[in-house]
Amino acid sequence: MKKRGKIILGILAALIVVAGGAFYTWAQQPSSRLLLSSIYFMEVTLKNPGYLLHDIDIMEMCRDYGNGDTELTGKVGLSGMQQVKSSIYFDVDAKRSFAQKRISSKMDMDLLWVDMGELDFYAEDQTVYMEAPLLGDDIGYAFPTGQDLFLKMPDLTSDIDKTWFKDHMQDIADLTKQISIDQTGKTIEDEDGTVSEEFVITIPQGCGQFIWDLLGIDAPDYDVVCSMYLTKHNHLRRLSVDMSDVLDGASMVVDGEDVGTAYMYYELPDDERVEMKMVRNPDYSHWIDAEMTYYANTGKQYKMTSHITWQEAEDGFSLKATDMVMTCDGDTMAKGYFKGQMRKVTEGLPDLFDDQADYIHNLEALDWKEVRDDTEGFVNDVLGKTSFSVFMDDDK
Repeated sequence: MKKRGKIILGILAALIVVAGGAFYTWAQQPSSRLLLSSIYFMEVTLKNPGYLLHDIDIMEMCRDYGNGDTELTGKVGLSGMQQVKSSIYFDVDAKRSFAQKRISSKMDMDLLWVDMGELDFYAEDQTVYMEAPLLGDDIGYAFPTGQDLFLKMPDLTSDIDKTWFKDHMQDIADLTKQISIDQTGKTIEDEDGTVSEEFVITIPQGCGQFIWDLLGIDAPDYDVVCSMYLTKHNHLRRLSVDMSDVLDGASMVVDGEDVGTAYMYYELPDDERVEMKMVRNPDYSHWIDAEMTYYANTGKQYKMTSHITWQEAEDGFSLKATDMVMTCDGDTMAKGYFKGQMRKVTEGLPDLFDDQADYIHNLEALDWKEVRDDTEGFVNDVLGKTSFSVFMDDDK
């Protein structure tokens, strides 16, 4: 009897070894590694407070705020501006309508305790307009950007959560068998010493319909290519996506152990580019550190950094942008903050240009690059025409 028991145990041990070896062999295949990385993302990353989109309703953000009508009210404070002796404050009342492809922002300007008047901004299609009633009647400018200011965000049909992953795990498993996976041999090493290797993934045209259904878009008529870096434990450490089919010259990278950092790159004409970095702060429930850098072809680098926090409300959310710092080549141009409320408008907005459309469309057009090359001079020229030029510092 003892001998028979030993035989059974030996057989079980052999079966376990064989099964373990088979699983190990299966787990080393690129398609299996991608599937396992999806499971880890679903079970661990989504719960991590350091995950960039943790506790954010992406479906609502895209539909109601990105592709809907919104109102923003609040106060902006600016200090440390060159050649301005005092801080400047703006009460902001802004409205944005994706359906109209228009923005209207009215700003009441205060310098010290003095109400200086109104400074308004508008936008439509590819042009930004500035109107300055505080300077006098019929004074304003148009700034053609050459870029679509109202790109449509994905109409998500579901939140990207554990429920969606569970409902589509079989779809994900099937997709891993249909895609092309190139294990390039390239690696990256994080600050903590973790090494990840690159897999270039090609989703053939006609595959992955459940992904396009999630995004609420038509299936692309071309192959989709992205790059993923996985650790030896199949944890995602970097994902790179070319977005030039949506916005020419744009790409995105998500990075980090908890997928808590995102980079947006936008290649502009004339050898210029914009980079944006967002990092989730896991110590607070709603906190993202943001940094935007504009690389001009003059060699100058313009940068703005800020801490962004928010708190959900019944019809929107409160928003704070604190410790805002604007620099040029490392020299501080201004500091500031914003505190306000963002509200989604479900009943739609009236014409944001009201009866001013003809006037706005006929404002003098300025080359924004000329303003960029002498931003300080332009701002000082505008401020110098106002009744508060007494507050300007002529010694600088």
